[in-house]
Amino acid sequence: MNLTTEFRNNPLNKIVGLSVVLSMGFLLVILAGVYGNWFPIINGIIFAVAYLPAVITKAAFDKSDYDFNFDPQTSSQTLAIQEAGKFLTGFLVLTGVSLPILLHHSSILTKTALVLTLLGGGLIFGTVYTFSQAFDQPEDDNDELGGGVI
Repeated sequence: MNLTTEFRNNPLNKIVGLSVVLSMGFLLVILAGVYGNWFPIINGIIFAVAYLPAVITKAAFDKSDYDFNFDPQTSSQTLAIQEAGKFLTGFLVLTGVSLPILLHHSSILTKTALVLTLLGGGLIFGTVYTFSQAFDQPEDDNDELGGGVI
């Protein structure tokens, strides 16, 4: 394994990179709030919590291999609850995108505040989504001896 691959796969580098992108997203939303009014900050909060319903329903109602409940009614209820969480996530993302457009159309936000809010919200949601996807999957270690150098 060369140095660039090891640098790229380091979880600390992922956390630092995602935190920089997240802080840039919040900076854009706060700048939009300073440039226009305080409504973009509400939109930033909507984008920040938009992925929570999908994460909560996935964690609470996960069909794992270790679940020995073979009742088909329970598994369909579990899938329905997970789909409801995904629907609520989609609803919050759509709200986060459409709210600044509605506020701009109503002449509450300026065009600059609209663009800053949409870019910042996209960065916030993308960071939260990437963070949850990157650290949700277990790492595949092919080295069975513990990673020592021989």
